[in-house]
Amino acid sequence: MSRVTRETADGMRWMLLQKCTLQPVTLVYSMVLARLLSKEEMGLMGLTAIFFTAAGTLAASGFGSALIRKQNRTAEDADTMFWFNLGMGFLIALLFFTSAPWLAAFFAAPQLCNLVRASALIVLLSSVVSVHMAHYMARRQFKEPALICLGSALLAMPLCLVLAWHGWGVWAYIVQGIVSASLTAVLFWCLCPWRPRLKFSPASFRELAGLGCRMAATGMLDTAYIHARAFFIGKVYSPAALAGYKNGAQLAAMCPTVLCYMLDQITYPILSTLQQSPQKLAGVYRRYMRLFTLPIAWLCFFTAAFAAPIVRVCYGPGWEEAVPYLQILSISYATWHLQIINLNLLKAAGPPKLFLRLELVKKCLGVAILIGMFFISVEAICWGALATSVLCLGINTWATRRYMGIPLLPQLLDWAPTFALAAACTWGPALLLVTRSEWLALACGLPLSAALYLGVLRFTAPSVLRDTFRLLSKR
Repeated sequence: MSRVTRETADGMRWMLLQKCTLQPVTLVYSMVLARLLSKEEMGLMGLTAIFFTAAGTLAASGFGSALIRKQNRTAEDADTMFWFNLGMGFLIALLFFTSAPWLAAFFAAPQLCNLVRASALIVLLSSVVSVHMAHYMARRQFKEPALICLGSALLAMPLCLVLAWHGWGVWAYIVQGIVSASLTAVLFWCLCPWRPRLKFSPASFRELAGLGCRMAATGMLDTAYIHARAFFIGKVYSPAALAGYKNGAQLAAMCPTVLCYMLDQITYPILSTLQQSPQKLAGVYRRYMRLFTLPIAWLCFFTAAFAAPIVRVCYGPGWEEAVPYLQILSISYATWHLQIINLNLLKAAGPPKLFLRLELVKKCLGVAILIGMFFISVEAICWGALATSVLCLGINTWATRRYMGIPLLPQLLDWAPTFALAAACTWGPALLLVTRSEWLALACGLPLSAALYLGVLRFTAPSVLRDTFRLLSKR
């Protein structure tokens, strides 16, 4: 087994342990919350999540990715990044604290003021562990971060449910976030051997600032864009409408984000080590495209085909408005992993300014589509998200061909046939299993669809199927 394959398999093993343990627990957690909180409270929870997700992205800056990319990193680089990130964390927390009344007035939700102020503490806690995370990721050591994040989440979630049961409402979610961030910070500082020194190198800052700030801007653009729909739905429509959208979006994202999070964390440091070998880099890139399209395409199309029974099982009656949102957004998430791999390839070996320019173009395009769909309906906004996803994939594919020399047709052949097969093997059984029992539809549809998909792949793409199982089993 090659070094790249071994490191990818090791990273997948630990990331899958983290996500495949956490995602079922998160699903049960959201199912219980949907029954304990009102739609308005769920909407407020969604708005609060937008703010501290955006703040966390800003607080982490882009210096973690810049440090990972730099092959001859020094102790001064790490020290400089730590103190800069800590300072950014204080500034962003202060900004949130002072702007909270304005945000509450903007959404006509007075209770949002204290919720946003409390979330500022989460920003500070997140800013003190970014270098520790980069320390592990740069060395392709995925075990410790996976176990730390998993343990913190599993310990904090039951506390949230207990508080929600006792009537704490949205504050149960805030307390959970603070407890989880605190545990993560403590565990990283206890387990990671690296410690910051009281040093700040202007030379290191100048070297890392160019790439780091561009990556921070890209991350912030991406975060703002992802949450822009929820932000404006909460403003123009209502917190209840936002709750329906968020529940559909959460179910749509749950399965693909397991592998996409893993992809983002694993492929970037590995591709960065191959930046001096263009031919090998292109081969590893195309292999990632084929391998990860195999499970993600089926997961997304299955979720879309069986959206109605999935929503009824997860959230119960009264949440049917989430069904069309789930169907449309699931299909849009089917291309997310392709965009992540493309961007990680360009970040690892492309021109330093390219990925920021691409993100600006794509986000402007997405905002234009969002504005066009916004005042029609929430469902129209979801259709706009699907159209944007397809267009962004086209832009990324063009950039990979233009700057990395990978032809367009081979890129399309790496994933397009798998998409068509996944659609046929999921929507076919869904149309056959039209029943009033959601449990029966899922119990029969899941094995039937999976058997059809794997059976056809066994004869049409045996090498890709074999490579996927070999990677997962680390043989």
